[in-house]
Amino acid sequence: MRNMKSKRVALINLGCPKNLVDAEEIIGRVADSGSTICQYPEDAEILIVNTCGFIDDSKKESIDMILKAAKLKEDAQCKKLIVTGCLAQRYPKELQKEVPEIDHVVGLKDFDTLTDLSGSGIKRGKANSVQCNDDWRNRIRLTPKHYAYLRISDGCDNRCSYCAIPGIRGRFHSRTIENIAEESRQMACEGVKEINIISQDTTSYGVDLYGKQQLHVLLEKLSWIEGIEWIRILYTHPRHFYPELIHIIGRNDKICKYIDLPIQHINDTILERMGRGVTHAHIESLIDDLRSHIPRLFLRTSVIVGFPGETEDHFTELLNFVKKTQFERLGVFTYSKEDGTPAASFKKQISKKVKEQRLNEIMLAQQKIILKKHKNLIGNKIPVIIDEKDKTNARWFGRTYGDAPDVDSKVIIQENHLKVGDIKNMIITAIAGYDVIGRCIKTEKEE
Repeated sequence: MRNMKSKRVALINLGCPKNLVDAEEIIGRVADSGSTICQYPEDAEILIVNTCGFIDDSKKESIDMILKAAKLKEDAQCKKLIVTGCLAQRYPKELQKEVPEIDHVVGLKDFDTLTDLSGSGIKRGKANSVQCNDDWRNRIRLTPKHYAYLRISDGCDNRCSYCAIPGIRGRFHSRTIENIAEESRQMACEGVKEINIISQDTTSYGVDLYGKQQLHVLLEKLSWIEGIEWIRILYTHPRHFYPELIHIIGRNDKICKYIDLPIQHINDTILERMGRGVTHAHIESLIDDLRSHIPRLFLRTSVIVGFPGETEDHFTELLNFVKKTQFERLGVFTYSKEDGTPAASFKKQISKKVKEQRLNEIMLAQQKIILKKHKNLIGNKIPVIIDEKDKTNARWFGRTYGDAPDVDSKVIIQENHLKVGDIKNMIITAIAGYDVIGRCIKTEKEE
């Protein structure tokens, strides 16, 4: 801990769960340095904006937030504005030039410098490899007490032609099994029941440290931790799924029957141009294997429409595949032309209008699929974790094992005597848009 005068510090976080973990580590370091963490930016002397810089929409959101934060230097108590995160790592010089109100730009490798907020020793962002932080002990979690994100690795070696992440985060690098397990045990002691495993590519976990994929070994070890009841796997890659991983997901009761499997496209030509390393046949075969070996699987995917060179026939193949496969959960993105990526120089770029039309077609198809899937849930018994109570109505919100935090559907529960973090068996009784309504199954003791 540094001996320094206490400052009031607030952090604004943007982006994905991986960014959230960064934010939790930043807050922990700042608090440990002796500063006071403020809930509201207006009350802070020092304001930190943790940005996302993945695609155009996220970059715009980050820039808008930076400009709002800059205005607080005029209208509030803010004396210093610090910008960090992926956008800071990617465009440090541009940010300092375009937004002169920014006092410091801090790269992803330089979080440790945030512990000295006196003005000296804060570094500019550096475009070099980011190290996955093994020192989790000062991390202050920003999620509700009962669930957490567990980052097992960082960086990426896949080099998809559209993706800027390798240039931002660097090469793929894993944490050790022992270090991850130690953090997970601490989480359990703090009341965490649900762990959501994240990385740029969770399925490649361990290759760099152990010479082979070790996610199944890690999952087995985590499943023995007392107090952890749900383990959810996010950000898998279809090229790197392997039999041992499928086997443990299917047989281990603590591992949620939920897989986040971004396919991005299904046409072979587009997949090759994307650099995904898989084919239509491979993806289809993998999905068949997953569904045949993992009972009651909830399969989430994401797809990109409007990739350079995507013809109407290519898009139709993707649309028909979505309709045929009936994914339980699906996200759609329009292609974003990113600086420094191979795809940015590809010919036959697609217009914004066409990209939006294709996105809407996919979403319309998926809405019908979700409605059908949720109708089939009615009358079924399913475990639900209780996330929060509606402060204005006498109802609760929860999630099934088939729903990840923040991105998937909710279960609405009109019940008394529930508790945040409880996992209850429920009967699904009705549909409420993208969400469902559930009713607790009372035990003999409760009756």
